[in-house]
Amino acid sequence: MKQLITSLLVGATATALMVLSSAPAAAQASDPSEDCTMCHEEIAADFQHTVHAIKERGGPSCVTCHGTGSGHMEEGGDPTLIRNPTGRDGEELCRTCHQNLAPVFSNHSAHADASVWCDTCHKEHGQSPRAPQLLAMDANDLCADCHPSAAGSFNRPYGHSLDLGGMQCVSCHNPHGGSGRQSLQVDRSGESPCLTCHSEKIGPFVFPHVAGVAGDCMSCHQPHGSSNPMALTRSRVDQLCLECHSLIEGSTFGSQPPSFHDIRRPRYSNCTTCHVAIHGSNASPLLLK
Repeated sequence: MKQLITSLLVGATATALMVLSSAPAAAQASDPSEDCTMCHEEIAADFQHTVHAIKERGGPSCVTCHGTGSGHMEEGGDPTLIRNPTGRDGEELCRTCHQNLAPVFSNHSAHADASVWCDTCHKEHGQSPRAPQLLAMDANDLCADCHPSAAGSFNRPYGHSLDLGGMQCVSCHNPHGGSGRQSLQVDRSGESPCLTCHSEKIGPFVFPHVAGVAGDCMSCHQPHGSSNPMALTRSRVDQLCLECHSLIEGSTFGSQPPSFHDIRRPRYSNCTTCHVAIHGSNASPLLLK
């Protein structure tokens, strides 16, 4: 009997050891990030709502960016003993996961300088579960913070209105893209963002004008806003047309007005009274219709 009991005990112990050894490693070891929540409760509460906290999908945790922080904890939270990436160091860290943005952002973007990095616009710990792309604030307010002149242009009487129909700065600009006009969003065919909304101007036309020939939409229009009707760059249409259709600059991109067009007379001061198909025509080489 004694031998039977001993045999059963040995067998049960072996079975238990086998079960423990086959348990998942995650169940046996606690996540070091959980130690961080003991002191950083507010950050942890916000962080759990972000895409960065989706661990079951391979998302990062505290240790991914800050390290285990064992020395930091042992020394009572000494900030010098924890990795707190900022600036170019922080940008390099973000690139390890966001590799698709790294080449464009680092090489061509106007934002790729010493004063701007990912954390300037994005808050990786999150501040609101409803904030898109973990932005620090509303996208338009964020852009206006550094681009006050462009933001002020939207207050002019003619042009675009932010938030009207969901329009935002990023509707037309790629913040990770190039600088100036190179920051403009383009579709798969390479068309400018203007044509996303103004599709009737896209053509192709038998007789095109300006766009794709000697300029683009911004050759005549101020996209953010203008004091001139139709958001034109000049107050008078004839002055705008004569920038190309005259020898003022020493050459001309188009035909000059015939001699009977006395532009001093009111009837000829608005070219688009007759040349109505100003964006292109399929019937008239003179853009009359």
